[in-house]
Amino acid sequence: MIPYTHNQEKETLIHYANLLSDKVAKDIIDRDQLSSSQEALHLANFYWDMVEKSNEEDAKTGESSEYILEKIIITFMAYFRSSGYESEWEEVTDKR
Repeated sequence: MIPYTHNQEKETLIHYANLLSDKVAKDIIDRDQLSSSQEALHLANFYWDMVEKSNEEDAKTGESSEYILEKIIITFMAYFRSSGYESEWEEVTDKR
C-alpha cells in the first residue's frame, strides 16, 4: 500500500487524475499499489504531469500546492523504493 502520511495526499492525487482524465493513474491510486514496471512508469509520469497542471491551477487561483506536492513526492519516493520500482521513478524523474 502507498504509505500516505496525510489524507490530503490521496485526495489531491485523485483530483488531478480526474482533472487530467488519467484513468490508469486513478486505478493505481484507488488500488493503492503498483503491479508492474509499466504502471510504475505511468504513475511517475503522472506525478510530473500533475505538478505541471497544479502550477497552472495555482496561477489561476492564487493558491499554492507546494506543500502537498512535497508530501506526495516524499511518499512516492519511499513507496517506489520499497516496492522495487526505484529505477522507474529515477528514469522518469531524470527525463522530466
